[in-house]
Amino acid sequence: MKFSGKEIFQLEKIAKGLANHQRIKILSLLENKEEMSLGEIADEFKKDYKTIAEHLRRLVLAGLVHKRREGLLVYFRLSPLGQKVLKILPKIFS
Repeated sequence: MKFSGKEIFQLEKIAKGLANHQRIKILSLLENKEEMSLGEIADEFKKDYKTIAEHLRRLVLAGLVHKRREGLLVYFRLSPLGQKVLKILPKIFS
């Protein structure tokens, strides 16, 4: 299979987004939720808000998660790309 330059760049962004077990866990958490706030995600993992915010920032940069602001709160949800990636990951191990 041959990839275009743009596709290679997109694959690199996705790989960087998935390059941490906490980020994969965040994606799995968001898979069954419409959206969650930063606070809800941090509470779920019992982690510092700054740590979770950095993981989410990287997932947004990878295009795997979308964010939206509502006042002081920031909400996150899986992007269509994130949904596709989560469907593909289990196939890697089968």
